[in-house]
Amino acid sequence: MRDYGSQYWVEADFLGWTVTGDKLSALVTTSPLGTPAPFAGVLGAPGTTVLFGNLAANDNWRAGGRLAGGYWFDPSHKTGIEASFFGLANASTGFNANSGGAPILAQPFTNAMTGAQNSFLSAFPGLFSGAISANDTSRLLGAGIFFRQDIGWWGSERFSALIGYRYLRSSDVLGVSTSTVPAPGVLLVPPGTTIGVNDSFNAASNFNGIDLGAIGESKYGPWVLEWRASIAIGANFSNAQINGSTTIGGATMQGGFLALSSNIGNYNQTTFAVVPELNLKFGYQLTPHWRLVAGYDLLYWTGVLRAGNLIDTTINPNLFPPPLGGGPQRPQASLNTSPLIAQGFNFGLRTDF
Repeated sequence: MRDYGSQYWVEADFLGWTVTGDKLSALVTTSPLGTPAPFAGVLGAPGTTVLFGNLAANDNWRAGGRLAGGYWFDPSHKTGIEASFFGLANASTGFNANSGGAPILAQPFTNAMTGAQNSFLSAFPGLFSGAISANDTSRLLGAGIFFRQDIGWWGSERFSALIGYRYLRSSDVLGVSTSTVPAPGVLLVPPGTTIGVNDSFNAASNFNGIDLGAIGESKYGPWVLEWRASIAIGANFSNAQINGSTTIGGATMQGGFLALSSNIGNYNQTTFAVVPELNLKFGYQLTPHWRLVAGYDLLYWTGVLRAGNLIDTTINPNLFPPPLGGGPQRPQASLNTSPLIAQGFNFGLRTDF
């Protein structure tokens, strides 16, 4: 029986990961000056350009960190327990524009009454001056605790089995705000009145499950190669919050543009989910108790609720505040889910004591 000489270990890693982006519909558009108002910012109309949306937001590289540690129950390191936590820095994608009428600023939608493409104008020459701002922020973190048991050797490679608990959390916060001042006589409001419209979509998924896996470890002098493959099986507990408001002068009403009486609310959803994960790590033993490590991580998570999935761009204009009533209840609260992939490199330092 080999004596490894230490009972505890701690490792701290820097992470550089990419994460599947939050897929957004076309949220802000513009058109060339001279475009008639009924066609300005309308998707499919000649010259319409998407300024924000129609993309996967927050799919760029993110920095993060991971802290792991463990305890061996025996001097030969055959049986042990370990725990880990990781978190990535928040990722944000934003847009902001202010216009006195040029350039044109609009929010596109499908008219639920007619099925035709339409737009909500925030800035248009001679009709409206205004501003649009939008921002989508994404977060990802996770933790786990595992029992580890040696299952044997194959040549110079040592194999262990893992069983434990896995937790993951993904969240997105998407907000779109407009501030519009109509030209005198355009709308039935006093001259100089500002109309503010705010929509917010918050989505969060929390995974809880049993994690099963295997570890292979080989040593070649001071070099160490370790791989881990696991699959967690459990449930996603997801929550969505949709809110909207419109302020005209000093009066505030429920309902914005994308968030109206038909979809505003707090929604919960529980779904089955699996999380396969692969880790590959190379290490160099600097001293008997210190090891420099670097590697690659890949995580696949099914059934994640994202903010972009909550948006329904088919809208009944009769529900715009103050609502007239009548027609279909659109937009609807969409709780569609999609897979999330997180992957990237890691490097750090491990100590055994």
